[in-house]
Order: sequence, then structure tokens, then C-alpha cells
Amino acid sequence: PMSTFRPCICPLVVTRGSDQLAISTKFDLREDVSVVRNYGSLILELAGVVPDGIVCFFTSYSYMERIVGAWQSSGILSKIFEKKLIFIETKDVVETTLALENYKRACSSGRG
Repeated sequence: PMSTFRPCICPLVVTRGSDQLAISTKFDLREDVSVVRNYGSLILELAGVVPDGIVCFFTSYSYMERIVGAWQSSGILSKIFEKKLIFIETKDVVETTLALENYKRACSSGRG
């Protein structure tokens, strides 16, 4: 079962992308195209080496929706999906509970 006490948990704080441009959720930078691209690229790179699941946190639902939309448009989301299943939290408790259960199952089967 998934647990935050497992030794494989590795929280990361990342300040620069692979292109050395800043990555930030500061209000004045978080809509910047390079920031959005770098976040997506970072997750894509991690998806290729992390054996179980990856959990990404966003500052708000609206910001998450904009970022996921941008990743969809740029093709990053489909590249991530080639490596990992994607579960997106919603404001609906039932949908989110179902997503978390499916996420746990995906991690157990190596597709987290």
C-alpha cells in the first residue's frame, strides 16, 4: 500500500529547468511559457526513472487546469502518459477517491 513513510519517498524542490531557466510558482512567473515547459519537462524526465508514482502539487485548481491544458497542447502530457498513467484530482470527493484508488493500483502494477 501507498504510504508517506516508505523510504522511497523523495520530495524535491527544483529552482531551475534543464535549460537553466528559473522554475517558480511566484505569481508573476508561473504563467511564463518557459516555466510551464520546464515543469512539464521535469515531470517527463522523472517519469522515465521513477519506478512507482509521481504526485505533483499545484497552487490551485485553476492553475492546475491551465498547466495541464498547456501540456496537452504542447504534447508533453501525451509523452508523460507513455510512461505513467495520469490521475487528476477534482473538487468532487467521489471522483478524487476513485482516482486515488486507481493511482494506488497503478503504482502496484508498475504504471503509477
